[in-house]
Amino acid sequence: MTLATEKGESGAEAIALEIGAYMGECIRIIEFYGGDVVKFLGDAVLVCFQPNISKRTLSPDHTVGLDEEDCDVSSRKKNMLMRRAVECALQLLARLSHYQVYLTAEERTKHRTPNGQIRRRSQDEASNTPRYNIFDVRNDNNVQKQKGRDTSMARRQSFETETSMSFSRWGIKRLWKKGIFGRKKRQDRRFSEASEATARDINAIDLELHIALSCGDVINIIVGETDGDEGELGFSTTYRHSMLARPDTTPNDYYLQYHGRLEYAIGGPVVASLDDALSAAKAGELSITPEAYARIQHLSMGYLSYDYRDGFYVVRDNDPAGPHAKSTPIKHHQEHPNADYLQEMPGLMRQASQLNIEPLVPRIRNKSYMQLSAEANPYYFKYVNRSAVYRLSMSPDGNFPAQFREITIMFVSLGKVDVATDDGLQAVQDAMCAVVRSLVRYEGVLQQFAIDDKGATLLCVFGLPPFSHEREAVFAAKAAIDVRTQLRRLPLPEFAISLATGRIFNAVVPEGNPFRRDPGIAGDAIILAVRMLKFPFSKKHVTCDEATKQQIGGLCDFDDLGENYVKGKIKPVQIYGIQKFGLPGKRKQKLSVFPTHMDFVGYKKQMERAREFVNDWSESHNNHLLIVSGPSGAGKTYFCQNLQESILSNDVVVCWSSCTEVEKRTKYFLLRSLLISLMDLISSSAVPETSPRSSMLKPAPTPDPECTIEVSEENDSLSMRSGSLLRRLHSSKARLPSISVRNSQEAFQCELSATIVRCLRKCGEDDSYLPLFKAMFPALSDIQENQYTRRLDPRTSDRILCNLVLRMVQHVSEHQNLVLFCDDIQWADAASVICLKQLHLVCSKTLIIIATRPPRDYHVSFVEDMRKTGSFEHVTLSGLDADDIGSVVLRSFSDDVQKISPAIIRAIQKRTNGNPLYVKNVSILLKDFNHVAVSNGELIPSSTRFDLEDLLGDYNFKRIIKMQFDRLDANFQEFLTIASCLDQYFSVYEIRAAIKPSNTIFEDNDLNEIGNEITKRDAYHFLQSGYQGNSLENTTDLYSFTHISIPDSIYDLVSYEMRNDIHQKLARYYEGKMDRENYTQLLSKVTRHYLQTDLLGKQLYYLEALARLDMRSFLLPEAARNLQMIATILEQNDDLAARYGLVHRSDIYRKLGICLTMRSKYKDAEEYLLKSLDCLGFRWPKSNLELLRRYWFARLSQWRYNHGLVFHRPATMVKQELGRRVTDVMMQLCQIYYVRGLGDMFVYACLIGLNECERIQDTGYRSTFFLARAALLNWLNDRKATGVRFMSRALERMGDKPEPGALNICAVLCFSAGQFEKARKLLYQSVKGTQTLGVVIDCQEFYRAVRLIVTTRIFEGTLDASSGDQALMKQMADTAQSNNDYEAEIWLAVYNVANSLVMCRLRDASPFVLLLEAHISDLADYLRVVIHGTLLYYYIRCENNIRAKEHINNFIRYLPSLTTTANILPVYGLIFAVMGFYYMAEKGNKNYYDVVNNDYDRFIDIINCLNHAFQKVKFWEFTQPCLYLARALPYISTDRTVEGCTVLYRGLDEMHFMHEIRFLKAYYWAKLGKYAFTVQERTDWTRQAEEDFRRLGIPYSEYCNPNPNQPPRTAILVSRSPTTTDEID
Repeated sequence: MTLATEKGESGAEAIALEIGAYMGECIRIIEFYGGDVVKFLGDAVLVCFQPNISKRTLSPDHTVGLDEEDCDVSSRKKNMLMRRAVECALQLLARLSHYQVYLTAEERTKHRTPNGQIRRRSQDEASNTPRYNIFDVRNDNNVQKQKGRDTSMARRQSFETETSMSFSRWGIKRLWKKGIFGRKKRQDRRFSEASEATARDINAIDLELHIALSCGDVINIIVGETDGDEGELGFSTTYRHSMLARPDTTPNDYYLQYHGRLEYAIGGPVVASLDDALSAAKAGELSITPEAYARIQHLSMGYLSYDYRDGFYVVRDNDPAGPHAKSTPIKHHQEHPNADYLQEMPGLMRQASQLNIEPLVPRIRNKSYMQLSAEANPYYFKYVNRSAVYRLSMSPDGNFPAQFREITIMFVSLGKVDVATDDGLQAVQDAMCAVVRSLVRYEGVLQQFAIDDKGATLLCVFGLPPFSHEREAVFAAKAAIDVRTQLRRLPLPEFAISLATGRIFNAVVPEGNPFRRDPGIAGDAIILAVRMLKFPFSKKHVTCDEATKQQIGGLCDFDDLGENYVKGKIKPVQIYGIQKFGLPGKRKQKLSVFPTHMDFVGYKKQMERAREFVNDWSESHNNHLLIVSGPSGAGKTYFCQNLQESILSNDVVVCWSSCTEVEKRTKYFLLRSLLISLMDLISSSAVPETSPRSSMLKPAPTPDPECTIEVSEENDSLSMRSGSLLRRLHSSKARLPSISVRNSQEAFQCELSATIVRCLRKCGEDDSYLPLFKAMFPALSDIQENQYTRRLDPRTSDRILCNLVLRMVQHVSEHQNLVLFCDDIQWADAASVICLKQLHLVCSKTLIIIATRPPRDYHVSFVEDMRKTGSFEHVTLSGLDADDIGSVVLRSFSDDVQKISPAIIRAIQKRTNGNPLYVKNVSILLKDFNHVAVSNGELIPSSTRFDLEDLLGDYNFKRIIKMQFDRLDANFQEFLTIASCLDQYFSVYEIRAAIKPSNTIFEDNDLNEIGNEITKRDAYHFLQSGYQGNSLENTTDLYSFTHISIPDSIYDLVSYEMRNDIHQKLARYYEGKMDRENYTQLLSKVTRHYLQTDLLGKQLYYLEALARLDMRSFLLPEAARNLQMIATILEQNDDLAARYGLVHRSDIYRKLGICLTMRSKYKDAEEYLLKSLDCLGFRWPKSNLELLRRYWFARLSQWRYNHGLVFHRPATMVKQELGRRVTDVMMQLCQIYYVRGLGDMFVYACLIGLNECERIQDTGYRSTFFLARAALLNWLNDRKATGVRFMSRALERMGDKPEPGALNICAVLCFSAGQFEKARKLLYQSVKGTQTLGVVIDCQEFYRAVRLIVTTRIFEGTLDASSGDQALMKQMADTAQSNNDYEAEIWLAVYNVANSLVMCRLRDASPFVLLLEAHISDLADYLRVVIHGTLLYYYIRCENNIRAKEHINNFIRYLPSLTTTANILPVYGLIFAVMGFYYMAEKGNKNYYDVVNNDYDRFIDIINCLNHAFQKVKFWEFTQPCLYLARALPYISTDRTVEGCTVLYRGLDEMHFMHEIRFLKAYYWAKLGKYAFTVQERTDWTRQAEEDFRRLGIPYSEYCNPNPNQPPRTAILVSRSPTTTDEID
C-alpha cells in the first residue's frame, strides 16, 4: 500500500478502487455464508457471525432490546455458526489468495477488458507455472507444537497495516499482505528494507490473504446521538443553505442539517484476541484461537490439520510446491451474484471436495432488507457521514463521483477502553458526542469509529463537499483543541489527537456491490495521521505535520517536537504540537487601533472616491456606509488601513474589527473586537461620563467579596491599564476551572468585570447588565446570574445586549467622530450582523466602513439592506493597472533599476490580474529569476523563456474555487467537470456529447433555455459567454471560463476513471465530425482527448497523423513532442511495438531524430537516430576498436566504388527503401557530429552514407550531401586535390537546384582558402535555398550559413553597417524562438557579445552575458571554450578581475578538449582569449604577471595549448593574425619586445588575405604600433590602425598606442609590488 501512495494521486485512486474491488469479492463470499461485515478497517475486514435475533422488544427510549431467551444461544446454533465461519475462511483463502492489484490508475485501465472488467494475471500464470492449492487436506488431526516463540513479536510487526482506505492502524483482522511478484517469498514473509527499495518502480503487486478466527461473546454497541442540538440544526439550516447558493435548485434541506450521528461497533475479549491470532498466521493461512479450536473439535471437520504456533492453531499447509493456490477472478451475475462461483472457478470445486464439506450450492440470503428505502427508517442515514449522505441524495443512481480532495485528517484515539463495563461504555459515548458536536461546529465529518485491542479510534475528515473551506487545517485545529478540552474532562488518560493535511481520493467502494458499500477515502495523509498517534508525546495532546502547520500559519502556538521516523516513510517527519489558538504578541499588533503603515500602491481613483465620501461624512452625518469589495488578495485590508491613516486626526477615532472564516460560528466575534476598542476609548478621558439613566433591571446584588473592585472617578490606574487588559482579553481563551489556576482566573475575571462595570457607569448604564456580557466574553463564564438576568431567555438577553451596545456606541459618537472598520465581513457571525445593522440604523453619526469579498459570490445580503439607509458608497477593487504594477516591482529592486520592461509588466498583469498580493510576491521573486536582467537601468527579460506560471503558483486561489464548486448544483457540477476537459472556448453541443442523459440542464433542446439554466446555476460566475473563433456547430453560443485557474482546479478533482470516460466521449464526438474541410482544425482536438484515455491504438494513430501535419507545417517542437509520445508508448508496451513493425518504428525514431537535430538537441537526436538504425538491422559501433575495424571496411568499399571494382546490380524496391532510410539517418548523424566536433564519428557516418548511396545508385540530394562532406573531410586532412574532386562531383550532381548543404561546405572550403567574398556569395545562395516563401525549412544549414556570414562581418567590424546580415540574425532569432531552440539562442548571444566587444559597446553586451552565464553549465565542451574565452575578454575589459579569473581557469581547463573541426564557433573563444591576455599584459594586471613571473613554465604550456588549438580549427587564413599574436605573447609578457615584434613581422610576410578581415587587420596594426623597433615604425603603424578603426566606426583609443614616441617597454604598465595576490589556477 505504501508503494501505491508513492505513485501520487494515481496511486491513491488505483489502490482505493482495487481495494474496493477486492473487498467486493470478499463481501460476496461472506454474504454467501451468512456473515456480516462489521467494519472496513483499511486493508482488513471485520466479519461477525451472530445468531439472528427473532424477538425484539422496544425499550421506553425507543431502542431495541432482547428477550432473555434470545440471549442464550443453543449449542447447535453455535456449531452451525462456527462451521459457516470456517468454511467462509477457507473459501476466502481458496478464491482470493494471490490476488493481483494495480498500483496506478493508468495501469489499471490498461488491463481493462472490452466488457469493462479488469484483467488480472499473476506472474505465475504469465509464465505458465502451475499454482498449487493453499491447503493439503488430510484426515490428520495431530497437533504439532512449534518452537521459536521468540520470533512472534517480529512476525506480529510484519503484519501491521501499511495504508488505508479509511483507517490504517487496525490490527483486528488483517486480510492480506503485500507480495511483490518476481521475488522469492521468504519463509517468515517479511520484507527487508533493501527489497522494498528495489521494488519502487513496479506497477502491480499480489495481495495475499491471512485470516484469524475467534469465537465467544461479543458486545454490540451503538454510540452517538440520534438528534442534533437545536442550535446546530439552526446553523445548518441558515448558514449552509446560504453558502450553497442555489435558490431554485436546492435539494432536500433535510440532508444539509445535522440530525445526529450513529456508529455501530463490536467489542469484547473475542475481538481483542484477533490481533495476536492474526500475527501467528502467515500469508495463505488461517489462525484459530484456542476457544474456537475447542468448538471445532465438536464438528465433523477432521480433515483439517494444524500447527500449534504461539498459542494458536494454524491450519497447516503441507503442499511441497509452496504456500499459494491458484486464484481466478470471480465474475458476477446481476440477479444471482453467487450462482456462478463453481462454474467460473473449477479450482474451487476441487478445493471444496478436498475440504470434505457439503458441495456449494447457490444460496441467497433474504434480500428484502436491500430494497428498504431511507424513509422506512430515518435512523439509517445517521450511520453515514453527512457529506456522503448529502452527495448521495443529489445522485440519481445512489452513487457520487469519485474525486481528489485537499483535506485535513483528524484521528482521535481514546486509548484502551473496556466497553463491557458501564463506565467504559459511557466514556466512549461521551467522547463520541463531544467529537461529533465539535465536528458539526467546525464543519468536519466523522468518517469511521471502531474498537480493537488497542482501544477506540475515530477518523474525522475536514474538506469533503459541501463542507469545504479555504484552509481546512484551521478548522481541524479548532476542532482538535475543542475535542482535547472535552476529553480531558473524561476518564480517558491515554487519548491522543493527530492532524495531517494532504490530498486524498474519495469514492464509493466497493463499486457496484449490491450488499455493502462505503464512502471510502485513501491517501498518504491518513497514514501519516495514524502513525503520529503512536508516539508517547501524543498522549493527551494534539500533534500535526508540517503541511498542517503551514496552512494554519501564525494562528496557533506550536511546539516543535522534532523529526521522527514513522513506518512507511524513508525520511523522518517533522511533527509539531498545537498548544492553543492565538499568540498574544502577534494579536496585540493585529488588534491595534492604529495599524502599522503599509506601503500602498495603486487604486488612486478608488482612494479619492473613498476620501471624498469620508469628507462628506465629516461635514454632515447621515448614517454613512462605505463598502469596499474585491476578490481575495485584492488589497482590501491594505486599502482600508491606508484610508484609516489618511483620516486619523485629533477629533476622529477608529475602531477596527476583523472576521475569519473559522470564527464565523463564534457568537459576537465581530462585535467583541469592536467593543474591545470601544471600551478602551470609553475608559480614556476623551469620553465624558453621562448621568445615569433608568434601567429595566433593578440594581444588582452585592458582588462576591473576593471579587470586589472599587471603581471611582479618581481611580485612573484602572483606566491606564484598560487597554492592555482588553488586548489580553481578546487573545485569551476560556479555561476550565481547576484548583491550580483558580486564583489567576478569578483575578483576571474580576479585572475584566471591573472594566466593563466602569464603562457601563460612564455611559450611564446599570451595573446589573454585567452578566449579559458572558455571551460576548467567554472569560466571564463564571459570573453568576443576578436575580433579574436569570429570568431572561437567550433571545431576550441578546436583544438587551444589542441595545446596550447601541447606546454605548451612540454615547461615544456624541463626543467623538467615530469610524467603525469591519474587515472580511463575509465571515461575520449572525449575532454580530444583526447588531451591526441596528448600529447603522440608529447611530447616524457613526461612519461604518465594511470590507468584503464580492457580495455576489458570498451572499452578503444584509449589505443590501444597510445601503437603503443614509448615504452609501461602493468602492470596487479589481486589480492594479500597468503603472501601479511597475511601481510595486520597482520598490523591490535597488535604485539602479529605473524602469520595467513592458514585456515583464504584461506578463505579470496577465498572470496576476493586477492582484496586489500576487504582484508583491512576484516582485520579490523576480530578484532571483534567472531570465531577468538589468540593462541601462531597465529590468528586461534576458530570454524568450520568460514565463511566470512556475514562478507564481496559484496562491490558494484554487482552494477558493474548489470551495465554491462544492456548493453548486450537482447537474451544473457535471457540466463544469466536462467543460474543464475541453479547450478554452466550448459550446453546449460539446458538453452534451459527454454529459449524462439525466442532466436537467439539457432537458430542453432550446439553446436559449439551456443558456438560461446555465446562467441561473452559475452562482459564482465561473463562465462567461461570447464568440471567440470558429465554432464546430457554427453558433455563437460559446462559453469560456473567466479565469484559467477555474478549469484547472475543477479538473484536479476529477478521478482518472471519470477523466478517461469523458475524454473518450469527446474524442468520439470530434471524430464523428471530422471531414476534409475541418481535418486540420479537429485533428489536434481528437488527438488531445485520446491522449487522456487508455486507448493506446487510437493514440498512436492520431499522434502520427498530427506529427505528419506538424512536420509539413514546420512546427518542429509540436512534431517532436508528438513523435516522442509515440516512442514512449511503444517502449512501454511491447505488444503494441511488435504489432507496429520494425520499419514503421524506425521511421518514428528517424523523424524524431530529424526534428531534434533541427532544434539543436543533438544528444537526444543521436539517441533516437541510433535506435532507428537498430530497427533497420544496422548496428552502430559500440567501441573504438569496432569503430576502427568497420571504418577500414567502409574505406575499402569506397575505394572499390571509386575504382569501378563493384558490379552494380539493380537494387530491389525493398532494399532501395531501406537504403534511403539508412542514408537519411546518416545525414542527420553527420550534422550532429560535425557541430559537436566528433571527427571519428563524423568520418564514419559520412563513409557509410556515401557507400549506401553508391549501393542503391542514388544520385540525388543524398549523394550530393555526402560528396560535399567527403570533400570537407579530405580538405581537413590536407588532401586538397581529393577534396576538390569530391566537391566537383557534388556540384555536378546538384545541377541548377541549389542544395544548401553542398553550398555551405563549398563556402567553408573557400573561407579556409582565404576567398572570403566568394564564400559569402555561396552562403547567400545557401540561405536562399533553406527557405520556402520566407519560412526556414532546413534550420541547421540556415544556422550554419548565417554563422559564417555573421562571423566574417563581426571580425571585419562591419556587422552594424550590414542591414541585410542583421536581418538574417533577426530571422535566426525568430526561427530559434519558434522552434524552442535554446542552443541557437546561445549562439546568437555569442554573436551579440562578440560584436559589442569589437565595437567597444560593453554595456550592450550585459543582458547576453547574463544569458551565457546562466546556461554555460549545460553546454558541450566546445561551446564552453567559446563562451569562457569570450567572457574572459569581456570581464577583463570591465575590470572585474574575480569573474575574469574564473573564466580564465575554465577556458584553460576545457581548451584541450577541442578537436579538429570545421566549426567556426571555437574561433570566437580563441581570438578573444588572445585579446584578453594582451589587455592584461598591457594594463599590468598583477594576477597575470604573478603567473608569468612565478610559474613561467605553466604559462608557456598555456600558450602552446592555445597555439595548438588554433591549428585544430581549420580556418588558418582567417585566424592567422591572432595565431601570430599568440606566438608573440610570451615575448611581450616578459619585456622581450624585440623578439615579439620579430614574430609579428614574420606574420606579415605569411598572411596573404588579412586585408579582407578589416578589424583583425587594424588590431594587428595597433599591436605593431606598440611594439615596433623604431619610433617612426610605431607612429606609422599606429596612424594606419587609427585610420582603419575610424573607417569602421570603432573608437581607436581603446586599441592604439596613445604615445608612439615612448619605447615599447613603457607601454607595459607593470606594477611589481611585493603584495601577495591570488594566482590563476
